[in-house]
Amino acid sequence: MKHSRGTRFEDYLTVSTWTVKGLKALGKGTTSIECTPFPHQNSSDWCMVLHNKSDGLHLSFLLAKSGSEKPLRAQLKADEILPAGEKREVFPRAWYYLKQGGKTEMHFIRKPDATKDDDNSEDEITLQCEIGIQCIVQDELAVVDAAEPHASIVRGLGEMLQKEVLTDFGLHAGGTVLKAHRALLSMRSPYFAAMLQPHTKEAREGFVKVWDVNSEVLKQVLLYVYTGVAPALRDMPWDLLIAADKYQLQHLKRQCEAHIASCLSVDNAAETAANASLFSCDILWDRAVLFIKRNLYQVMRTPGWTETISTHPEVIQRISELMA
Repeated sequence: MKHSRGTRFEDYLTVSTWTVKGLKALGKGTTSIECTPFPHQNSSDWCMVLHNKSDGLHLSFLLAKSGSEKPLRAQLKADEILPAGEKREVFPRAWYYLKQGGKTEMHFIRKPDATKDDDNSEDEITLQCEIGIQCIVQDELAVVDAAEPHASIVRGLGEMLQKEVLTDFGLHAGGTVLKAHRALLSMRSPYFAAMLQPHTKEAREGFVKVWDVNSEVLKQVLLYVYTGVAPALRDMPWDLLIAADKYQLQHLKRQCEAHIASCLSVDNAAETAANASLFSCDILWDRAVLFIKRNLYQVMRTPGWTETISTHPEVIQRISELMA
């Protein structure tokens, strides 16, 4: 039996919601409270910590359990879910290195006098956090045994999308309505996982209006979500890369980067480097810069280089520093 082995870096995102009721009682001596620890896919446990300080409520994160003695690198973010279902950022997204038992700094949420005695609308608070960790995954697959069942599952998922079998969510793009399944969207995309939490406006209404992705690109995104393949990637690599970046589909984004990198030329190298910088495409950026280094004088004589100097001078500055 043949086996296929590989090592890959996979971004895993955990979303957790915490509701605290009776906030007015916190003034009676409680300095801080922690939510029940919730697990991340990498076997670590996390807590949100609400602090009652003289100037108001603050939020921090606690790494309750870690599987390693080394500091764990994690991207943390938190929003307050307002009564109307809207989100208000209270803990900006940022990377942290924490050891077991370590806490982040505190971020201010609200003032202590934000509520009146006869007003119960804010006597509770709902917080939703996101914890993202890049994990190293070791794969070993039995190729012969696994290939056919996998292909059958992919075909079935593709047919579910095409025939709209038991769909329960709509994506409205322009005049087109694309039907999909909440569970699959949430499983495949951290963006949709956060959007489709039970308390959100989109989850209650059963649809979302998409303004910044056209329907043809969105169809390809859904095909990738269901089957792992975007058939029109070669025809719209930049559109798909931007959409993959929005919906946090990292593998699709890397596929787009690889295709765009294979099409590098003297004429498009500067523009490609600028877009790679704009959308945090590390692999594509490295390939574009290497291409420019090897063809510097030809690239500098192109209209694309001149336009990039005008529209993205910071990119030219970065490239110049790398040339030194």
